[in-house]
Amino acid sequence: MRKDRRAAPYYVYALKDPRSNPVLPFYIGKGTGNRAWEHTINVDDTAKGRRIKEILDSGYEVVTTKLADDLSEEQALKLEAELIASFGTEATGGFQRWPEKSEQVS
Repeated sequence: MRKDRRAAPYYVYALKDPRSNPVLPFYIGKGTGNRAWEHTINVDDTAKGRRIKEILDSGYEVVTTKLADDLSEEQALKLEAELIASFGTEATGGFQRWPEKSEQVS
């Protein structure tokens, strides 16, 4: 039986900084349609937006990865909250910035 995508149109995604190795997430969100990619089209002045601007200004593209798909809104909200609780945010010490090459200790 084929799943009706309209019944479960949500997904959970990560925005990742390609300047780090390995590529590290800096934002977890939930959405439908093109939501995950809208952040790079309409860059705002939040910490997330400033990070996106830094990435774009340095000649890179933000890596957008769907972590889970075909979710109900309730499932997406729960998974998003669990991932944020597990990894934290930059403000709470999670999703730390990867040091620039000049800052890395050899």
